[in-house]
Amino acid sequence: MLRDDELAAYRREGFHRGARVGSVRDMDGVRERIDACLAEPVLADHPDVHRHLDNPTIYDLCAHPQIVERVASILGPDLLVWHSRVFHKRDDDPPIPWHQDGVYWNLEPLVSVSAWIAIDRAERDNACVQVIPGSHLRPLPHMRTSPTARFGQQADPDHVDASAAVPIELEPGEFFLFDTWLLHSSTANTSGRRRTALSVRYTTPDVTVAVKTLAPSVPGYGLQLVRGQDRDSRNPRAPSPGPRGSRSG
Repeated sequence: MLRDDELAAYRREGFHRGARVGSVRDMDGVRERIDACLAEPVLADHPDVHRHLDNPTIYDLCAHPQIVERVASILGPDLLVWHSRVFHKRDDDPPIPWHQDGVYWNLEPLVSVSAWIAIDRAERDNACVQVIPGSHLRPLPHMRTSPTARFGQQADPDHVDASAAVPIELEPGEFFLFDTWLLHSSTANTSGRRRTALSVRYTTPDVTVAVKTLAPSVPGYGLQLVRGQDRDSRNPRAPSPGPRGSRSG
């Protein structure tokens, strides 16, 4: 659980870091299993999305108590995973513009916390995530990006003070939590090294997820209960993917 001062800082700044799901050595095995997973047949059109539904290693990271207990401090005791994605930032991959995730999501009400778990080392030179503390306190206007951009929308640059950006450098196995409306971005990766991470989205049972909009191509899509109880039953549920993989940490 988060201490009172940590929770206050999260409320004030919009993010929390300082914990891990496993050691750097642990993550060597996790990395191998995730790479193998992404080479397997996939549930969705995109091979990196929703793999917590079919892969025990990714599920175990999503359900890891070091993350889940901290998210419970923010959202309450009952938690569901509604989305995950493996993010690869390969050498020469372009920048990701400043944006707030809430612009893209269809949840009612829009209640969610994200965990960003470093699979590879994330540093400035291989384009670690950068955030703007306090930017979660209000939604900002967004605008369309170019047709070739990786993201379809970005925060209006007139409303972004990039000079306040804080880089989130992480060792493999470390993670940070962040608010739905926290401004974040990453630069181009010019390091010659990839930067892979797992992003996990948590919500509460009283939230309705627009399942048909978010996951039209995922057979058997459902939310996974990772803590507490789901008394509301507003959304379809999915089981954990068989025998649990080797949990790190």
